[in-house]
Amino acid sequence: MTATARAAFMAMLLVAGARSAAADGALAGDVTGRWATPGVSAIVELSPCAAERSTLCGTIRWLWEAVDDKGRPRLDSRNADATLRSRPLLGLAILSGLKPRQAGGWEGRIYNPEDGQTYRATVSRHATDTLQIEGCVLFVCQKQVWWKASVLAEALR
Repeated sequence: MTATARAAFMAMLLVAGARSAAADGALAGDVTGRWATPGVSAIVELSPCAAERSTLCGTIRWLWEAVDDKGRPRLDSRNADATLRSRPLLGLAILSGLKPRQAGGWEGRIYNPEDGQTYRATVSRHATDTLQIEGCVLFVCQKQVWWKASVLAEALR
């Protein structure tokens, strides 16, 4: 997909999301489902963790660039643990141990495959179709807004 086509796609996504956010108030509760990361580089599914059903985990279910130049699956090549660098990114849990916070939202850990590090994370729903993800190390935090994946499908119709 060309840069122009990708920009047009993102514009449709923003319009659909803005329409939905304006129609609905803030939602703090349910964060389960499939979510598109910034730039639609991945779709992450939030659901109860397999090992501990009272917590939520987020697993990569789709990647914009799922294979490398040689057609091989993209791997967790930047992981700080060298023994984990051969695992595929597709199917990798990047959010783990998310538990409800008293103040609303969820708190747990987020793994960033781009730098191979794990950070403290909070996840909160601010509108029907958006999540705010915040990853922190010490006092330095970075926020992202993830879009409900179904908004993508609606924007493409």
